[in-house]
Amino acid sequence: MFSLETLAQQSAPLSHIALSDGLTEFPTELYRFSDSLEILDLSGNQLSDLPADLHRFKKLKRLFLTANHFRHIPAVLSHCPALIMLSFKGNQLSQFAEASLPQQLEWLILTDNQLTELPKDFGRYTKLRKVALAGNRLSALPDSMQQCRDLALLRLSLNQFAFFPDWLFELPKLAWLALGANPACPVPEAHAITAHRLSDYQLLQKLGEGASGVIYQARFAQDAELVALKQFKGWVTSDGCPQDEMNNYLNAGAHPNLIAVKARLKDSELPGLVMELVPSSFTVLGQPPSFVSCTRDTFTQGQCFTLVQLKQLAQQVTKVMAHLHQRQIAHGDLYAHNMLVNAQHQLYLGDFGAATALKALPRQQQQLFCALEVRAFAYWLLDMRSLLPAAEQLMFDEQFSTVLSQCLQASVGLRPDFGQLTGVFSI
Repeated sequence: MFSLETLAQQSAPLSHIALSDGLTEFPTELYRFSDSLEILDLSGNQLSDLPADLHRFKKLKRLFLTANHFRHIPAVLSHCPALIMLSFKGNQLSQFAEASLPQQLEWLILTDNQLTELPKDFGRYTKLRKVALAGNRLSALPDSMQQCRDLALLRLSLNQFAFFPDWLFELPKLAWLALGANPACPVPEAHAITAHRLSDYQLLQKLGEGASGVIYQARFAQDAELVALKQFKGWVTSDGCPQDEMNNYLNAGAHPNLIAVKARLKDSELPGLVMELVPSSFTVLGQPPSFVSCTRDTFTQGQCFTLVQLKQLAQQVTKVMAHLHQRQIAHGDLYAHNMLVNAQHQLYLGDFGAATALKALPRQQQQLFCALEVRAFAYWLLDMRSLLPAAEQLMFDEQFSTVLSQCLQASVGLRPDFGQLTGVFSI
């Protein structure tokens, strides 16, 4: 992280600059790096506009303007020749004019703004693969968006949609979709569950932290048993709201591949869940997507599995997803980085932050939504294939190339469901 003072001391070309220094205007000091800069992070400043000659940064690929004071998307961005990733998360955007973005854009983050509509020409951005629009005031999508046929991940949670167009569920490459916290997708209130106060628990150590909350190892005051306590960071998350996440998780019910819920927090400033403590022998299966992989998981160097082990994991994933769909819940985030595994290759699926309650959607949309998640499973399977020894990758192809083709086919409604897939991976 640079300040204007430390940036002034840099003489060598820089490809990545993060600068948070209370800026109200785009700093002219950056132009010294216009021939080398590829990633520019100006998050956490007070900017409200960009210079008309921003296109001078000809190598600029990724621009982060999170938590600034923008009310509109500056049209100069459409002239940035290399820009493929853009974030305006946490601004005050209410205006999104036509032709204001570069057509080569692949990754757009507009979470937590005040947008009431998208431009009618949104379909011109045909290269988009990942779009985050949660936490706005949208109630409709432009029909031109049907042309965004490379779109793989879309977040529309926490908006004002009373219904969704049928074409949304037929986008051929869409695999990760979140629609929660909209009038069209109300979450049924979960059955009553034990409620405790946060003060009833002794927090022992932090086990992990994600975008939506922090997980602690804890002990209930009247019980020696250790538990995991997840406390959300707020009443709104990047994918929706914690209340919906908790209700979806509780409505999912018991399953061997879901972590059991023991209680919820009450009378607390922030919502929370108390869950069974997963043994320390379990580790995260994958890592979140990188800038390069965009929508696909990454993995630790040296991580490997045998084909038998992969089939064991795949069977568990298909079973838990079949269970969720039977309970009319779409997970929305079927990724290896949301799975825990141990040395015996037992698996837990977690993180319901992007989950959507399907019950209120039209039946056809429910079925297509579930088929979108089958494509996500196919991507997961392909990513896991890369962790097999070379010889077993060939065996994998012989055994599963046909089913993969079925899961990835462009005709969403023709894909198999998870109930049909559970038998494919029997050992």
